[in-house]
Amino acid sequence: MVSVHDKKQFHATRRAAWGKALLLMVVLPVFLPGELPGREGKAPARQATILLSDGTAYEGTVLLTPGNDFNLVGIDATVKWNKMNEFNVDVIREMTFKPYKESYEREYTFSEIQWTTEQKVDKVYRGEPYPVLEPQCTVVFNSGEERTGILKTTVIYLKEKDPDTGMETENRKFFLKSKMTGKQGADMSSLVYVTRIKMLDEGKKIERSLDVEFATFDAASASDLQAITQDTLTSVPVKAADGNKKVEVLSTFGENVFLAARIGDRYVAGWPEEGTERTDLFKQVEEQFMKKVDYYNEKKLLGVLSLDNGRRVLSLVSLRRQVPETAYDGMPGFFEKDGNGENMEFFRLSVWMWHRDPGTGTMALVDRGSFYRVKVADKAATPAAGTSPDLWPVVKQDGKLLVGKKKEVEK
Repeated sequence: MVSVHDKKQFHATRRAAWGKALLLMVVLPVFLPGELPGREGKAPARQATILLSDGTAYEGTVLLTPGNDFNLVGIDATVKWNKMNEFNVDVIREMTFKPYKESYEREYTFSEIQWTTEQKVDKVYRGEPYPVLEPQCTVVFNSGEERTGILKTTVIYLKEKDPDTGMETENRKFFLKSKMTGKQGADMSSLVYVTRIKMLDEGKKIERSLDVEFATFDAASASDLQAITQDTLTSVPVKAADGNKKVEVLSTFGENVFLAARIGDRYVAGWPEEGTERTDLFKQVEEQFMKKVDYYNEKKLLGVLSLDNGRRVLSLVSLRRQVPETAYDGMPGFFEKDGNGENMEFFRLSVWMWHRDPGTGTMALVDRGSFYRVKVADKAATPAAGTSPDLWPVVKQDGKLLVGKKKEVEK
């Protein structure tokens, strides 16, 4: 029988081995045979220079794997949940990387467990210290906006160009890692990593903000307006002033959006009316949606939207986590409570994205974004949720969002 000690020692040793292996992936650009991944796909491509911390520079065409985006998580210590931005190379001017956290660590195993009242477990260190670096990334977007945070580990590909002839030469890939580990006995300067990605062409023009014009929606009736982007399902800020007479959507980074509103105790989102009908596609999505094991156990499908000839499907959903009453007795301090100590549950109005095989109808959940995440008293009714024809369609035009269908003028 394997002891707890043996298991912990095994995992500690394995983590150290993986750390050494990942270092090789971070430091060395890897040559790729043939064409760049995604050359025939839909991945945006840009002309750029990639600079490494040792002074080496590469110039050429850069892109991500088709279907992948950069994911940047904020590092504001004053907020409980930092926002994550998703974007691709087409909307950025520059990315710079510098140390966020630096430390030296050592490999270790655990000593034999001391069977005392404290059951203290001692770490036994071995080997020399090795450097650990967590970089922060600052992104300058084409709109002039900046975001700083931790970039989720990803790979960027480069088709290198000869600076003299302009001819494409080698294929390379660079691992942009959220955490890097060096060799034992090495110092921090031994970690060679990407410090700058500078775009050399203009890229996609994007707006800092978009004024919203409603055709029929009574914005004054809404107590809270929210928006998420249609491609990456990223929550973006909505700024409202003067009794909602002036509404702006900020930082969409070139994407269009879905809009949602709270009207009284009801939550509604803009959605195509035909997507709320119980078609075969609606029933297929509903079946998969209800089967999905999730934190939220009270679920309702409100609408579907087919994209890419049915290969992608968006679903508008209402979600609530209902906790059995008996659970509160067993773990009274485990659940969310309000200021009066009453038990609270969570409600969401969200959009889920599915990848679908049109031939077989097989679907896989690949992404999700939420308009609202609201606390609800455990004995209160689930908030009503649905769609509003006045919040659809949303059309980007001349730096504005035109929302809803215009009223027909009687002749």
